[in-house]
Amino acid sequence: MKGILTLILLAAVGAGIFALGYVRKGPDDKPILHVAEEVALTVSTSKPERGEIIRIVQAPGDVEAVLEVEISSEIVAKIEEMPVEEGDEVKKGDLLCRLDNQYLLAQMESAQARIAQLEAAIVQAQTDVEKAERDLQRQIALSESDATSDLELRDYKTLRDKMRAIHDQRYHELAQAQAARKQIKEDLEKTIIRSPIDGVISKLSAKQGEVVVTGTMNNPGTVIMTISDLSKMQVRTRVDEIDVPLVQPEQVARVYLQADQDHPVPAKVMRVASKGSKLAGRDVVTFETMLNVLSNDPRIKPAMTANVEIEVARNPDAVTVPVEAVVHRMRKELPEAVLAEYDRKQSGVTLSERARQAQYLKVVYVMENDIAKVRLVEPGIADTRRVEIREGLGLADTVIVGPYRSLDQLKDGKRVALSDEEKKKLEGADKTVEEAKSAAGSENDKQEDSSSGADEERTASADNKP
Repeated sequence: MKGILTLILLAAVGAGIFALGYVRKGPDDKPILHVAEEVALTVSTSKPERGEIIRIVQAPGDVEAVLEVEISSEIVAKIEEMPVEEGDEVKKGDLLCRLDNQYLLAQMESAQARIAQLEAAIVQAQTDVEKAERDLQRQIALSESDATSDLELRDYKTLRDKMRAIHDQRYHELAQAQAARKQIKEDLEKTIIRSPIDGVISKLSAKQGEVVVTGTMNNPGTVIMTISDLSKMQVRTRVDEIDVPLVQPEQVARVYLQADQDHPVPAKVMRVASKGSKLAGRDVVTFETMLNVLSNDPRIKPAMTANVEIEVARNPDAVTVPVEAVVHRMRKELPEAVLAEYDRKQSGVTLSERARQAQYLKVVYVMENDIAKVRLVEPGIADTRRVEIREGLGLADTVIVGPYRSLDQLKDGKRVALSDEEKKKLEGADKTVEEAKSAAGSENDKQEDSSSGADEERTASADNKP
């Protein structure tokens, strides 16, 4: 009972103090009891602007030639001659290097001798087959007169078949020797390495006198040099998984070289990888994206590092505000009217009540008669400084953009005041407008005076005429 009386007493005292705050007396109308008024938040403001806004996706990348060939040897040999150096321009078919061919020439002589030997052996085998055939026919004639036995006849047939088999074997050996000669001939042709494309020797990895080896499963082999076609360049970038859904082929892009950040090189997206990957030691998933460089700028060299900007969206006539003006507020922090408007727009979205209450809404605060008013907005394209507002704001509104601590405390209906810096800017702007108006008025007065003088001169001239 005592507790209830205490609460009633405290409520009565509070009501009395609140009422005394509005009691006025005397000619100056000052209150009897001074009650502290609400302190206005100091804010900065900005007007929405209409203009072009572009959303970009940034990614690091490496420059490389579209067509790049690594020259390797297909045989094991020593480099005997190399008439080119790194940086030389070469045409298709130009001599790049010549390998030692003495061992292959010796093998070619051996293969030729082997073929000649087998050709002679085939002639001999053919003669043996003919002799065995004659002996067999004679034995067949003798068997008709019972002058020979069946065992001896079968022996002659076996000998004839053996001679035929030896003859066929010599033919197969000759074919094998001819194939070996063909292989040696091809290896001899491989000792002369010529350029497969027009380009520039971008890297020279071997020197004259070194022994080059062919690649195997565990050994990649010797790369003698790399030839790059510098007329067509590309950039291999790694786009973050957050941004990759926005990137599409044929989108406009700009390449900023580390050597010259002030003059970007135009490019466009060629393709985006369908599967992401992780760099060693990192958990970030990126998607390899290839960009075609649309310029033959001599500054672009293979293996350069670059930063890429890809235009993923553009609006040439958008209403924009600074990005810091758009803030997130929970449903419970917003007025019912704003929530009703949001729920009406989201009528087709099905959410549980718990998820709905946990939603954060994107809003801006506008300044109306020194009071902050919340506005539900629909953001669009955003860049690093400004964001498009598709719905919820007009060009005549005054948007609160900072500072951050004030934005964090802002609520609908909160009193706000411009900072001293903002007031000076407004005063300067007003002064500039007044000066412009004054200058325009003076110019008009001068024109009117000139017109009046001219009229008087014309009148005087008319009066002096006879």
